[in-house]
Amino acid sequence: MRKKILFVLVIPFLMSFCGKSKIGEVVWQKGLPVISSPSVLEDGSLVVATLAGSVMKFSSGGQLVWSYRVEDKDDNIYSSPSVDKAGNIYFTSAEGYFYSLDKNGKKRWKVEVTGRVSSSVAVHPKGLLVFGSFDTGVYAFDKSGKLRWRQFTEGPIFSSPSITRDGNIIVPTSARFVYCLDEQGEIKWKFPVRGVVKTSPALDHDGNIYITSMDHYLYKISPEGQRIWEFKADHWIKTSPIIDGEGNIYFGTVGKSYYSVSKSGKLNWVYRGKFPFDSTGFVGDDGLVYAGSNETRIIGFSKEGKAIFSFEEPNGEVIESRLSLIPKKALLLFGTSKLYAVKVKAKGLDPNSPWPKFMGNLENTGNVR
Repeated sequence: MRKKILFVLVIPFLMSFCGKSKIGEVVWQKGLPVISSPSVLEDGSLVVATLAGSVMKFSSGGQLVWSYRVEDKDDNIYSSPSVDKAGNIYFTSAEGYFYSLDKNGKKRWKVEVTGRVSSSVAVHPKGLLVFGSFDTGVYAFDKSGKLRWRQFTEGPIFSSPSITRDGNIIVPTSARFVYCLDEQGEIKWKFPVRGVVKTSPALDHDGNIYITSMDHYLYKISPEGQRIWEFKADHWIKTSPIIDGEGNIYFGTVGKSYYSVSKSGKLNWVYRGKFPFDSTGFVGDDGLVYAGSNETRIIGFSKEGKAIFSFEEPNGEVIESRLSLIPKKALLLFGTSKLYAVKVKAKGLDPNSPWPKFMGNLENTGNVR
């Protein structure tokens, strides 16, 4: 009898010990083509949009909760899903449709715009849902799916909007302008840049705006639309800027470099890699800045620019997706032809950062923290 009790006690202990993941280990993976940033909810579950036109919810452990397929089988999803406080999900599709699902994955509504869309949806505090389109329009719908306003710009919009604390909407365009719209859709100002912008704005606690552009520059713009400073990098910039708790800004370039720039516009450090950086990363509460590279790996940089963490993509695929994180579980999320959850030290985003990842937060709402 004693032997049986010992056996029963030892087995759970061994299973617990063996089940503990090591840093850099793939904890789970799914055969889904993903380039967007998963939206992570308070309970650690995540909503994922795939290039194949599906939106899925998984538990933090990787179990499928539900799946929704867009109605046009040839449609793709490039946008990252956004989730509001009620758990409603918003995403756009490449063919120009805007969807809302409820927290159980049931379609609430679907509307159509006149152009293709890659922009993610920013959730305005006043209940507006805002995104840009290739037809040059900025669209604002309410949460019932009714169009509230549309403001045309001077060029197609590839990037996702960001929303300031006072409710203004910042939208870069391919026409070499960054627009600031008020919540009624009126243009407050537009700021000229030298090249096409395909990235999304970052915001700091003081309302300043950070823009990376294909013209090689990082711009810092005041809330009134005035240039504060500009920093020239070595090549096109295809990653959106992220900011740590000290105000340092991070981004990667097609010129194979990853930069850290101070809040005063001075170079902190630059890492020279072997391949371009196309993936927007995040700043973790472990003090590391995580970035994906076409070098087929994810690198975790210290605030001094040292590569502390490295993870090789198992199939040798380039990493262009936007990174996210499951807090508490300390799981880094990214996609290639598969969706991966990888063990890291970070158990959350940098708590002092105003903009630690793409779209500002884990729910991808485009609001400053």
